[in-house]
Amino acid sequence: MIRTFNLLTVPMRTMLMRTAFLIAALMAVLMAALTIVPGAGFVQAEAPGGFVLSKTENPAFHSNELFPAYEDYYSPRVWKLREQYNLDRLIAEEPDEFRRIMLLRHWVHSSMPIDDYDYTHTRMDPFAILDAARAGGKFNCAQFSVVQHAVLNSFGYVARCLGIGPGRGEKEDLDGHHAVNEVWVNTLNKWVLVDAKYDLHFEKQGIPLSALEIRDAVWQDGAKDVTPCFGLDRKPVVAQINDRDWGIWATPEVYRWCSWETSTNRFTSFPAALSSTLIMYEDDISQKNIWYRDGQPHWAYDTPYLMKTTQRDWIYWTPNVILSAVVIQDGQVRISLLSFTPNFKAFQMKIAEGDWQSCSDSLDLPLQGQTNRFTFRTVNLFGVTGPEHRVEVNWQESEL
Repeated sequence: MIRTFNLLTVPMRTMLMRTAFLIAALMAVLMAALTIVPGAGFVQAEAPGGFVLSKTENPAFHSNELFPAYEDYYSPRVWKLREQYNLDRLIAEEPDEFRRIMLLRHWVHSSMPIDDYDYTHTRMDPFAILDAARAGGKFNCAQFSVVQHAVLNSFGYVARCLGIGPGRGEKEDLDGHHAVNEVWVNTLNKWVLVDAKYDLHFEKQGIPLSALEIRDAVWQDGAKDVTPCFGLDRKPVVAQINDRDWGIWATPEVYRWCSWETSTNRFTSFPAALSSTLIMYEDDISQKNIWYRDGQPHWAYDTPYLMKTTQRDWIYWTPNVILSAVVIQDGQVRISLLSFTPNFKAFQMKIAEGDWQSCSDSLDLPLQGQTNRFTFRTVNLFGVTGPEHRVEVNWQESEL
């Protein structure tokens, strides 16, 4: 049996080791009699006739190797933030997940005037920043990123802070730094870059992009097919916001470099000290170029605080996504489920077009009729559901 651990109670590294061991052990036991089916963790028994596993398209599963912490559902700060600023009203009538995220982003943008050069100095705490905003303060990109991180995570959306920059060092206005966020969008099965300072994300052919996808497009062809999407209406062009650097930082051009913070629980762990460690994706681009910031190579170079990884999937791990192992035997199917779901509450299952119901991480289900369809998803303590994962078992006649 493959177990799913609640990350609140089991250290991340221990969990990863135990998960890897359990998956390896399961596969070793099954290999003699079973055939691995290409796809997302499916296993099926060889059978010339009888029930067989059908190939289905499921979201890719990538384990969490680099971001061990997440915001705590049980923290009083989560509920204080939502109640003090009456945030629930913003999304109460909106069923679409990404639209809900955009509404929360828009609120942050609308609540905080911009001023990078004469900003209000506050603690890097959402309550201090928002209280200063009510008192007439103005704010820089880092403060927008801190608030948006807290707001999105307080509704159960897995979000994180990152820094980006053009990094060229050729002009004074092309080697600075900008703070933004990424959020996992379950309905899109992907990470999406969200910038609260400019109420902005980027799309390519109608698909919202992650920071690294924007970076790739910039280096490939100057991001010629990447479209800025401002505000709730996703407008490609808007009137200039009161920010003299508007023409630089609200464009894909500045996404040549990206680094991710590892303090992914910075809101609910406050006032604990934050880690200065940054994660950078290492590929041909980063190996052949230097990230300049404020006229010098980025401060993290040649320090213990820069963690480089060649594993893109480690940066873009998949919250709430399910991996399954399936065994068919004696008219039954055994389905074992695994997921890295922050603030995990339960797995849910529906059979065919039935209703969703909570289920275990290991199930023995009877097979009946020609087609057996099982759909699974995770739900976290906030009530946010993950991407759907399908298992289909069909009856196959023997070939004479």
